[in-house]
Amino acid sequence: MAKELGSEDKSGIGVTALKFLILYLFVASLTTLWDRDEPRFSRAAVEMVETGDFLVPRFDGELRPDKPPLVYWCMSPWIRLLGANDFAVRIPSVLGSLMMLLATFHIGKNLGGFAVGKRAMILLGCMPLPLFIGTAATADGTLLAGVAVSLAVLVDRIQSGPNKFHIWILTAALSWALLAKGPVGLAAFWLGSLFFAAFGRSLISLDRRWWVESTIATMVAVGIFLAWGIPANIETGGELARLGLGRHVLQRSTEALESHGGSGWLGWIFSLPFYFPVLFLGAAPASALLIPGVLRRGTLSKDSKIPLLLCGLILPVLFLMTLVATKLPHYILSAFPGVAVACAWIWTRNEEEGIQGWISSQSGRLGRGLCISLLTLLAVGWVWAVHDISSSVLLALPATGCMAISVISISCWRSGAAFSSFRGPGGSAMLLALGFSCLLLGAGKLEPECKIARPVKKVIESSESPLSPVSTLGYFEPSLVFTLDRTPVLGENTIERLSNQSAFESTIGWMEREGSGWLIKAHGVGEKNQETNALETDERTTLQWSKRIFNYSNGQRLEIELWLRSS
Repeated sequence: MAKELGSEDKSGIGVTALKFLILYLFVASLTTLWDRDEPRFSRAAVEMVETGDFLVPRFDGELRPDKPPLVYWCMSPWIRLLGANDFAVRIPSVLGSLMMLLATFHIGKNLGGFAVGKRAMILLGCMPLPLFIGTAATADGTLLAGVAVSLAVLVDRIQSGPNKFHIWILTAALSWALLAKGPVGLAAFWLGSLFFAAFGRSLISLDRRWWVESTIATMVAVGIFLAWGIPANIETGGELARLGLGRHVLQRSTEALESHGGSGWLGWIFSLPFYFPVLFLGAAPASALLIPGVLRRGTLSKDSKIPLLLCGLILPVLFLMTLVATKLPHYILSAFPGVAVACAWIWTRNEEEGIQGWISSQSGRLGRGLCISLLTLLAVGWVWAVHDISSSVLLALPATGCMAISVISISCWRSGAAFSSFRGPGGSAMLLALGFSCLLLGAGKLEPECKIARPVKKVIESSESPLSPVSTLGYFEPSLVFTLDRTPVLGENTIERLSNQSAFESTIGWMEREGSGWLIKAHGVGEKNQETNALETDERTTLQWSKRIFNYSNGQRLEIELWLRSS
């Protein structure tokens, strides 16, 4: 049963946390930033550092109302310490993920003892979606630290009773989450609390003191948020609130922005099951335990309190995000600590009760079969993508090999097997984490076929006109702004975007300008057009570099040309 946390166990958790820190830092170092979100977040942080304006987030000189400032503030010291590079801006997400893992351990320990806590920590850290998002230069890794800690406080209050530190930790966690991603940062905590109040009255005691403390913590968090938000909104003439809350909160809830979700009522209805495969693939291989855990819950615990607590950590977030019109995989990450604890509890409970054959039952086979099918589809898709981009499958072999071994491991799960063995979910999870690390390593090797920012920067900096202005025609990705790292000017773009609607006129206008300048021009593979002909015949323009790439942001194959206009 539940095991007391002694000094040896504390050491074990510290070692486990250190291993995940090393793993996540390693994964964060494997690739450059991926368009389009990572460079936008990162460049906004760089512009804060370079301009000294830490109040209003801006990207390429223009207001960036998408997220509150916490992630930029967290990136800033690492940018100062290590420079404006891809690794530095990912460190806050890694540290936020580590805090999420430790909070998940605390939740699991409260619900099932030390073994459940440590196993939940391992399962969560190895899941594909947290591993990918938790090493990305976006706000989500930072957000999840606050969300997971707030949930840990909630569970601790239910299981252990009042504690004078709860209100202080909860205030810090909710303030952190709110400054990381706005109102959605409060959702998991308050939805969980209301779920327990509505469905757990006979089992869960949340007294008046708890609701008073939760309300005070939330009001203080909102006050801290407004201490930033009001001056920032005044500074932008009201645009920050209009776009930040109006578009990125309310409009995302009612409309599928940027084609992330179904269009109209019919599209919304068809998109309702979106998070089902996301959950089972993103939380693999532990997700294979959810189906037998739900269908056989009566055999796991005579006390329905623990299953109810687990449901409160998972279902409210899934329900809310299913209703929201805009759908992206990482929107349900706030439920993943609960998913990890639930899966660890299911395995451990069966182990403690000595239940035989449960993983080989019909529900157990169904859960494993679904997980294996999704992982197989992912592996096949990765092989196809690598071959399509590089005309070879060699770069796909390490990842697909590890995934294949992980799939075999899942198929071999047995009741009574050691958790971290080849026949247990811990062993499969570690194999899958290795597979996804290899996948990102392979993606890094494919970057020359997909990204142009670094080679373009190298050509420009090695030329006689390294400081000349840069313009683009037919191609623009935020990674260009981050990598070229031009000095930001308020209200001005560091890279000019020429009109693609009148491409020929834009090209002629650029050619006729005084002084030297750079033009990054793109057109479809094999296309000959007026713009290229004009540039080739002009005495002042010379082609400095060209490359055929696959633009993964929109799925297009393009010919990229870098032209220099002499002074």
